[in-house]
Amino acid sequence: MVRILFTLVLSLTISASAWAGNWNAKGKDKPKDLFGVVLTNNEHKVQKGNIALLDTTNNRLVEIGLNGKTLWTADLPKGFANYKNLNGGSDIEWLDSSDTFLVAVPNTGFFEMDRKGKVLNKCMNKFISHDVDKLNDGSFVFVNGWDDKGKDEPIITKVSSDCKVLWVKKKDFFQVEEKDLNSRFLKDKAFLHVNSIRVLPNNDIMVSIRNYDQVVIIRDEKILKRFKNAPGVHDPSDVIVEENEQVFYYANRARPQQIIRRNFENPDAEPQVIWSTPGREWAPLRTVQKLGNGNWLITGSKNIGQITPSGNLVWGIQFPEFRHQRETKKKATYIYKAAFVSP
Repeated sequence: MVRILFTLVLSLTISASAWAGNWNAKGKDKPKDLFGVVLTNNEHKVQKGNIALLDTTNNRLVEIGLNGKTLWTADLPKGFANYKNLNGGSDIEWLDSSDTFLVAVPNTGFFEMDRKGKVLNKCMNKFISHDVDKLNDGSFVFVNGWDDKGKDEPIITKVSSDCKVLWVKKKDFFQVEEKDLNSRFLKDKAFLHVNSIRVLPNNDIMVSIRNYDQVVIIRDEKILKRFKNAPGVHDPSDVIVEENEQVFYYANRARPQQIIRRNFENPDAEPQVIWSTPGREWAPLRTVQKLGNGNWLITGSKNIGQITPSGNLVWGIQFPEFRHQRETKKKATYIYKAAFVSP
């Protein structure tokens, strides 16, 4: 009986939200607010803040509260909307120091936008997908996760604030060995499938190489460290000091999918499993973002959550109108990445 009542209330709420969002005084349709259903909420253990994500159905950025309500939206700049791969590999980050949003759109380019919807930086480049990061000097680095293995395409590109290409790195730079190729990706069209790039505080660059199960650290345009045994690696975190040890985390996309802890000082140290996905709603696991109180922000295709360092889900939200990545409702969006916005 309780379940029936909950379903009825949820259905009525969604219908009311959709009606209110789709109608205005002039009778014209407009994008409705996203509607998230909070499934778990342990208020005493949740990191307070908001969540930024892309609504690819309506070509816009959206910021929501932890209650699931839409707080702010901004349309994607001209030239970045309605592209074929927008839903499949678009990165979004919130830059704390400037309170701006940095977005990478596959095969198109990237832009930085403030809360007024003003585009502060914009670069068009077809050799981009999955991730972009900004350096302290105002330059940017981004990756091409879909490098064509039959061509010698850029895999990492660094550009100035005015979009001038400063340097590129191609597949030979990474010096991967054939024995390290994950057999799951033998038929992948990409050679490396580099899906993440992060500028560390000392300006070293951290890159994840999915097809070869590796994370590499680049310094002065040379590979400084190589962490192997990282199956299907996604979204490595910043380097964090814990118990007098430098560590980092990432999503392990083997089965089951997991959050893994690694010793940053010793690439040969054994990976440690911190959390395993309990079900399909958290697969594919992508976002792994460390929050101020120690929690981790995680995402699935339709779900966003916070888990504690001990692996307990203390906040979770689901978007009923989103689809799972592997479903084929082309007009429905799904979550590729999300970013936490601190209060």
